Amino acid sequence: MSPPADFSRRTLLKGLLAAPFLAGCSAWRTPSAPDLVDPAKGPGAGWSIVVFPDTQNYAKYAKNQANFDLMTKWVLEHRQAWNVRLVMHEGDFVEQNNIAVGGGRGYGDQNSDSQWKSAKRALQVFDGVLPTVFTTGNHDYGERNAETRATQFNDYFPLTHNPLTCDVKGGGIFFEGPPTRDGKVTLENAAYTYRAPDGRDLLIVALEWGPRRQVVEWARELFARPRFRNHLGILLVHDYMLPSNLRDGQDGDRKRPGNPHWYKTGAEGDTHDGEDLWQALVRKTPNLRIVLNGHEMKTHVGYRSDENDAGRNVHQMLFNAQGLGGGSDERGNGGDGWLRLLTFEPDGRTLSVRTFSPLRLKEGRPHYWDDPRWRFAVNLGG
Repeated sequence: MSPPADFSRRTLLKGLLAAPFLAGCSAWRTPSAPDLVDPAKGPGAGWSIVVFPDTQNYAKYAKNQANFDLMTKWVLEHRQAWNVRLVMHEGDFVEQNNIAVGGGRGYGDQNSDSQWKSAKRALQVFDGVLPTVFTTGNHDYGERNAETRATQFNDYFPLTHNPLTCDVKGGGIFFEGPPTRDGKVTLENAAYTYRAPDGRDLLIVALEWGPRRQVVEWARELFARPRFRNHLGILLVHDYMLPSNLRDGQDGDRKRPGNPHWYKTGAEGDTHDGEDLWQALVRKTPNLRIVLNGHEMKTHVGYRSDENDAGRNVHQMLFNAQGLGGGSDERGNGGDGWLRLLTFEPDGRTLSVRTFSPLRLKEGRPHYWDDPRWRFAVNLGG
């Protein structure tokens, strides 16, 4: 998502101090927040998923592209310390999906070919090393910003780009996906099964930008299959929660810039925002316990926990960082290098959430975001 015209450091600080973060959260920070461990040594126990937020501001400026390379390289080099087993990306790999010349006027200096190649270069370090799960964002479609559902994502990240994700020989974590608009199965909508080091079985579903009814119905049917009854379900989608801790559309405003219904891809109504997804999929799915999204700015983070129809808590988390480190301005660094470390603790219940920046570590600046919105823990047992 592009930053609002009035975004500033003052806006960020005001948002960080906004209250109350606990509103609507029935199981927040249970148990206590995780320690800020030495990033080179990791937490010493458990296993982790690394989540990359929107990376469009790294891709669209030539000088920022190396910062995304630095982030993925750090994860690669510290995967054993953190026992990293999965890598996720929340979408908006690029600022413009299909432009021939750099955008200018705050839209970057790189054409789309350069932007997609940069994202590919940074993420391909995980190919054959760690399984990857991706969702697509609004900027990954159309010319600049979801004018259509045409995307180059599948050209740069085809179904078999990473053999640990899918090798079409039965290997990899990819399980299935519904045919896309042209009848092909791609990673735009995909389900993954994974046996975690603690013996837990995961079912992860990644959905396209502004998911259409067809794919939401597919996801609901998939989660409901008896074989997945005891799996821990995770939904990865670009738009879902707002920094206000409301789901996008929960207040009834579908005309807000940034809501999937506002874009041309949602003009005819075949799209889902966060509240649509809650009502049509998440609340009806007993084994879906975690929802992850990016897209939104202002404070860049949000969290809420709600009981689904089966009475189980669903932990819904917004994490983005594209407006930090100078945001979209050409003087910025693309997002300050922030990534999210999700650690499943050995007790089998606790999920520890830390937000860390290898870029800030390299520059000698504070490299953990030590704030309860950015560092907390949740209880997956309820």
